[in-house]
Parts: sequence; structure tokens; C-alpha cells
Amino acid sequence: MEVSSPFLFGQRVIDPLFDIGFKLIFGRKHVSEPLLIDLLNSIFEGDPVYGNIVSLTYTNTEQPHELEQGKGIRYDIRCETADHRHFIVEMQKADQEYFLPRCYYYVSRATASQGYRGRDRESGKSWDYELEPVVGVFFCNFHVRGIDRRAVVKARLSDELTHEPIGDYQRYAFIQIPFFNQEEYECKTRLEEWIYNIKNMGRMQRIAFTIEDTFRYLKEVSDVAALTGTDREVYEAELMKARDYNAVMKTAEKKALEEGLAKGIEEGRAEGRAEGRAEGKAEVAKNMLEVGMDLESVSKLTGLSIEILKSLN
Repeated sequence: MEVSSPFLFGQRVIDPLFDIGFKLIFGRKHVSEPLLIDLLNSIFEGDPVYGNIVSLTYTNTEQPHELEQGKGIRYDIRCETADHRHFIVEMQKADQEYFLPRCYYYVSRATASQGYRGRDRESGKSWDYELEPVVGVFFCNFHVRGIDRRAVVKARLSDELTHEPIGDYQRYAFIQIPFFNQEEYECKTRLEEWIYNIKNMGRMQRIAFTIEDTFRYLKEVSDVAALTGTDREVYEAELMKARDYNAVMKTAEKKALEEGLAKGIEEGRAEGRAEGRAEGKAEVAKNMLEVGMDLESVSKLTGLSIEILKSLN
């Protein structure tokens, strides 16, 4: 009997840290709405406007470019609530040099796309900059350069002196997964439970907190065996691509480490063994940081402290 390839890879639970896995869990029409609603409400819990979403509809994720040679945008997930608040929800696995400006651009494009020229065909009313709020929610499996090193960072336009909000047209929420280090038993809020599952369910191949209805449904939706043939093929292809990339990166890291240590030893013979090793490790560490490795992983590989690694940036 032939076994489907995702199970050969040991994948029975979809991993949301992959772009396609995140979309399959949170972006499928008539399937994912309850999960996405609960996730967004947990992020904005206590907010009288954004923490009480009852229903939402998925909208077009394709944002065409305005200039002939301009760049178009394709959002991971785009939705609108019944009270006309727009959400862009994305999973980003690897760091990008201009990731923060990219987030500003995505939210701004979604805001600007609400404008239209001339008169509305139905009402005959000229558009006068009456904007509907846009919220960007970005799950990041890395530290977003330019913001604080916290698991959850929320931002909006505010007065610099009083810190009071100015308007409500754009909001941002950054979920920096590497800074969430709570164990399962330490999770007390719904958001903590969500982040814990998003971070660990692919690795653990199980869903935590299934005593609650939402996470029992998450278990059902994230079952690889329940995917349609097309979705399963796409997910499998994404896994293969990611694993090939990880294999290449590990080889490069190992080579860089070996070359760096060899260089350190060679310099150590000329200038002192201890000093040479330190310089070699520092050079290797700099290379690793430049390719996007996080501080904790580089520290474990090189033996250098977090404080020393920060000084190399």
C-alpha cells in the first residue's frame, strides 16, 4: 500500500511556521474563519473595537501595481470584519533587510486602495478620503529590526508627548515568535496559548490545550490527512523546498565554522592561540548573524556570549 509522502516526512500536523501551512490553517474560506476570529480577538483582547470580532469575510489577496513596471502585492491573508475593518495577516519565516518598511508599505497600500477617482457609480458621491481602518498582523520567526525584543509588539500613530492615539486608520501587531519562551503549563491567556501552538505544533506534531473547543477545531483543521489532494501536494512541495534550503544553510554554516576556526588557529599560532581562536569565532559569528541566524543559535554554535554577539552587530 502506498503511503502519501507527507507521512513519509513524519508530518501529520500542518506546521504554521511555513507560509503555506499558515494559509491552510487560517486562510481557507468556510473552514478557517472561527480560528482566525479567535486568534485576532486574542491579540486585541480588551480592545473595545478590535477585541470583539464576531464575523469576517476573506477578501482579495492580490493587490495590483499602479505603474506598468511597478511591483504588485500578494498578501498571505486579507479579510474584512462586518464593521468594515480590514486585516492583513502574514507569516514570515526568514528575516528580510527591509522587512519593517515592507510592513508599512503593505498596510499603506491596503489603505490607499480604498480611494477611487471621480464619483461612486452607485451613490454618485465623490470620494473625500473617508478611510476604513487597516490592521497589519505580522507573525515573524525572527527579530524584526527596528522594534523591541518582545514577543508581542503593537503600534499605531500617537502623540509623542502624551502617547495618546491619533486616529485609528492604521494599526500594527508584530508577533516575534523567538521571544516567546513559555512552556505549555505557563500559558495563562488565550494569546499565549495561540503563540505556543503556532510555535510548537509543527515540531511537536500535536496540538496543545485541546480541552478548549477552539483548539480541538485547530486539531481538525491542521490534520494533514484531511487535506485535499491539491492542498496536500502544495504543502508537501513547500516542505521539500524548505528542507532543501535548511540543508544548504546547515552545510554553509558548518563550512563557515570550520573555515573560521581554521583561520583562528592559524592566526593563533602567529599572535597567540587564545586570541586567534577568539577572532576566528568572532568572524564565524559575524557571518552567521549576517545570514540571519538568531543570537541564541549562534551563541550555542560558537560558545560566545549574547553580549559579545550583540557587540559584533
